[in-house]
Amino acid sequence: MARHSSGALLPGLSLLRNDRVPISRQLFQELREVVLSGRLKPGTRMPATRNLAAELGVSRTTVAQAYEQLQSEGYLHAREKSGTFIPEVLPEELGALTQRAAAPGAPGMGASATLAQRVIHTAPSRPERGVLAQPFHPGIPSIAAFPAELYVRIQRRVSLGLIRSGAARCPAEGATELREQVTAYLGASRGVVCDPSQVFIISGTHQALHLVLLGLSNPGDGAWTENPGYPGARKSFALFRLRTSAVPVDSEGLVVAEGRRLHEGARFAYVTPARQAPLGHTMSLSRRLELLSWARERDALVLEDDYDGEYRFGGASAPSLQSLDPDGRVIYFGTFSKTLLPSLGVGYLVVPKRYVDIVSRLIDLIGRPPNLSTQLTIARLIESGTFESHVRTMRTYYRRRQDALQRQLKQSLAGLVDIEVLNAGLHLIGWLPEGQDDRRVAENAWRRGLLPRPLSDFVVEGRFPPALMLGFSNLADEHMPAAVEALRQSILERN
Repeated sequence: MARHSSGALLPGLSLLRNDRVPISRQLFQELREVVLSGRLKPGTRMPATRNLAAELGVSRTTVAQAYEQLQSEGYLHAREKSGTFIPEVLPEELGALTQRAAAPGAPGMGASATLAQRVIHTAPSRPERGVLAQPFHPGIPSIAAFPAELYVRIQRRVSLGLIRSGAARCPAEGATELREQVTAYLGASRGVVCDPSQVFIISGTHQALHLVLLGLSNPGDGAWTENPGYPGARKSFALFRLRTSAVPVDSEGLVVAEGRRLHEGARFAYVTPARQAPLGHTMSLSRRLELLSWARERDALVLEDDYDGEYRFGGASAPSLQSLDPDGRVIYFGTFSKTLLPSLGVGYLVVPKRYVDIVSRLIDLIGRPPNLSTQLTIARLIESGTFESHVRTMRTYYRRRQDALQRQLKQSLAGLVDIEVLNAGLHLIGWLPEGQDDRRVAENAWRRGLLPRPLSDFVVEGRFPPALMLGFSNLADEHMPAAVEALRQSILERN
């Protein structure tokens, strides 16, 4: 029996150390059964992760992963500075209530909910698998390598300064200091041509897309997206009821000729030219000029997502597409999620001067700027040169991580995975044998505590060979053999 002085007394938990199911998954299942059985009542406080881990003889990370999954599925609820509790309404109970409410003639049933058409036709997102970085999770920087102590010291000074100065709120367009530093940084590192008035500090890619589409699109406008490509862009276009064309990509990036064939008169084109998501190709200069020529001819806008632009291994980073655009046809955006931490939730949007006024009005109406002390801390990091130094250090670190994972995969998964090493970014691609289902393999891997991403999630139409995006940034040498072995079992497992 696990006990905790300030939490619930948990009934005996049966964890099998030699079982194929990871301990964190077993603990999740055991705790879910405890909650659903009613042995712990709604509102009951759960033991702290540290104490439960000590009682069970497992790592705190194992307990934290189980708690995170229980929270994500609605079996637990975390209250800031109070602890983790069993919610008043459990998922199964909520499902039963929903079914009763949906039944024809259900008592008390009023008119069905009226939803905006743009929401009705938007497919639901795949839920995130918790908030902790897990092996093979692509797109997540190394959390352990983040200069946390330095960051906290700077943020403490910034926060004290804000309090003493009587600062009340952050400007909707973002802190002036960060807008100025982002302007200088993007000009030096990515060739972006802009002044601070064109830079808006936002939460990330989704907000960038939604601000642009809210202000500049109309229902029925055409939009090009890459195929395979970032699913979030397609969902944003669907939300605003744009007609989307899935344009294929090749080793030079988006195939502009195919975009013209599919929808010559499209109003928008979403591209990831620095490093195509997910295949990793850099858009060639000729293809960039071809895309800008189309935008000029059709009075269209190019939405440039600078995905993984900072992490190129070998050679100089390609300049931004925006730097080649003298006509103000490119809207550029990126985030600090890969260079610092995704949990900071800070990005930037750079718009042509003729759109500054409309974006300013919209962001003032509906936008909530990221935390002011966070913005000013990032500004200090850039201004001092610490940010640029950190990016250079991490570029070398990630190259070593990629090489280490490549060696381990080739040694342990020969014949099961064909490894494609990319020249930039935080993941490599593992091509699976023909006939494999990459989504099934990804689900098998998730049950083992891994989080690769199936290529199928990025494919809009057509048939692509099955593959996994395998992140290497958070996989230490001592954990790599076990993670690769678990991946091997996930590929071999048949459902």
